[in-house]
Amino acid sequence: MQAEELNKVIKELGMKSPDTQNELTEAALFNLMFETQIGPSGYMKAYMRPETAQGIFINFKRLLEYNNGKMPFAAAQIGLGFRNEIHPK
Repeated sequence: MQAEELNKVIKELGMKSPDTQNELTEAALFNLMFETQIGPSGYMKAYMRPETAQGIFINFKRLLEYNNGKMPFAAAQIGLGFRNEIHPK
């Protein structure tokens, strides 16, 4: 459904928050992908899957400690990204 269609259905059915019974806000589009800049100039945009970026956020405090409390110039993550796929094996 598009956002307009979803908003119409929510209003028609009188949907409310299950916990607080408050009215729901308007539906909004958002990107679940993690945006970053790549290339020597940093002007090129790239998008990573959210689960691949978790390590950078978790390890940020450690990066800050390694740089003696100064903001790190850059951080990179190298590793494998696993997908939740069903294999016939």
